[in-house]
Amino acid sequence: MKRKIFGLSLILCLAAVLCLTSIVSTQDVANAENVDVLVSLKSDSLLTAYGDYFVYTNSKGIYLAKDNKLLSYEEKSDFDGFIDIAMDSTHIIALAQKGDEKYLWAYEYNDMRIAKINFALNDLHVEYLVGIYANEDGFYAMETNKVIHISINPPEVISQYFNSNTDWTLNPAYKDVKDFAVMNNTLYCILNGDFYAIDEQNFHYDDLSKFLKRSGDYTGITVSGKKILLLSASNVYQFNDIDSSISTFAVDGLDGNSKICSAYNGDTDTSYVYTKSNLNAVNMYVHTDGNLEYYGCFDNTVYMHPAEFDIVKLYKTGADVTLYSSPRHLQRMGVIPQGRYFIVLSEKDDYLYVYYHDSVENKTQYGYIKKAANITLCPAEKENIIGAYAQPLHQNTAIYKYPFEGAGSEKILDATIFMQLIVIDNVGQDGDFTWGWYKVGFVGSDGKTQYGYVKTQNLSPYTELTAPSLSKSVKLTSKKLGQYITLYALPYQNAEDAIELTQLPEGTTVYLKEKYNKKSEWTAVYFEGKTAYVKTANVKPSGLTSWQLALVITIPCVAVATAIATVLIVFAKKKKRI
Repeated sequence: MKRKIFGLSLILCLAAVLCLTSIVSTQDVANAENVDVLVSLKSDSLLTAYGDYFVYTNSKGIYLAKDNKLLSYEEKSDFDGFIDIAMDSTHIIALAQKGDEKYLWAYEYNDMRIAKINFALNDLHVEYLVGIYANEDGFYAMETNKVIHISINPPEVISQYFNSNTDWTLNPAYKDVKDFAVMNNTLYCILNGDFYAIDEQNFHYDDLSKFLKRSGDYTGITVSGKKILLLSASNVYQFNDIDSSISTFAVDGLDGNSKICSAYNGDTDTSYVYTKSNLNAVNMYVHTDGNLEYYGCFDNTVYMHPAEFDIVKLYKTGADVTLYSSPRHLQRMGVIPQGRYFIVLSEKDDYLYVYYHDSVENKTQYGYIKKAANITLCPAEKENIIGAYAQPLHQNTAIYKYPFEGAGSEKILDATIFMQLIVIDNVGQDGDFTWGWYKVGFVGSDGKTQYGYVKTQNLSPYTELTAPSLSKSVKLTSKKLGQYITLYALPYQNAEDAIELTQLPEGTTVYLKEKYNKKSEWTAVYFEGKTAYVKTANVKPSGLTSWQLALVITIPCVAVATAIATVLIVFAKKKKRI
């Protein structure tokens, strides 16, 4: 019985350990990966934004995207579809329709959820609503004969902004408004494709001919950085309220179903502009100095981050540099502060994929920065302090695939203190600052050259070896008489990896580091207290080298020639005496 209890306890302990390991492993992977928000819009999807959030609709769902998260709320009410949407720092309101009926619903949101709340305004005629709008001052609702400023919490009508005081159905001013925005007590709206600026709080005109008009085929309007932006099926425009001119931004990827909205992020002092594209994606721009700078795209495609890194160079920031989630689905993951070091791993179009470790917060991030950012390359110096040869300072010193630990840089092996490493470079240097990793080469158990990275504090200069007294000596040989044989630090696979130590004349005696194998391409030998490698074709384990063979041939010939010459001389002397 005791044995059964003990066995069961052991099984439960093992299961607990495995579960804990699984959880830790999952967390490590999640923390290391940059998960881009994938959005899936439709032709009738609406779009709005606030700060660094943006919200869109899809069928009867409301979706909120921020910080690699996508939150959603499925509206349970029976209706045909949403016809307008707006948001502020805490709430989202949506205007919906079913047949001839209209509904105004409110939702509160935070970083974790979207929840519907009870919302009713006695002074608001929802059945007559044309649209809704929000800015930093709150929400606005447009009825067919007036625009009012409203509050969600507590729900109340704060003030009535524009009122034509005419009959609901006869008012030509608002009945067919496509979109509107309010700024500086002026109502900007689009009516039948034309742009209007209505700067009177109360008016009693039968039409809008008194007010500023710019003809066009506009379909959307928003306010960004105290500027009015207009949308058409092919472009984004900016209205200049000083001279009433309109300039073109010429944004690609728009069509008749496109939407536009904007948001100001106070934390970064950045104005963002979002447009719904013809691919039913959300294109994001930074609006600054009268320009729209493309920021990235959110859609339902998965961006694959590089798994193999082909650059591995040290850089330094000359100013604060923004770190993004990917070149396509750009999300601002954070900032690499001025004067910090990071490693560039790969590049994609106009972006660099980087590894950055914040030693202050002990946080590691992988992400993308723009090539045009204020960064400086810190190249490795050709001569390093440790010398060309090194060995691990501690037993089981880890050698990593790249010069950092964590996701994307697995451990290649645990090196022993007797292992000889060839120092390739120190990755990067900036004045007296040396990056804390060395790139090293070594010979693996399969006899092939491998490369990896070791922390500088785990390396020491190599201790010279003495060839064992029982080590077998061999001679270097070549097929060409007088040719020198090259010794290498590593058995290289191609010319770029070759690290030449020296060239020795044929016939030089060296000691074998390991058992001679004529089938191997390379032979390890001792040279000046270190392991060196020579082509096995240039090793003569026994027999005569070319020099020895030449001597074997030459000495008898010289002896024969000498003998013949001696005989001839003696014969000549005897003949002379006769």
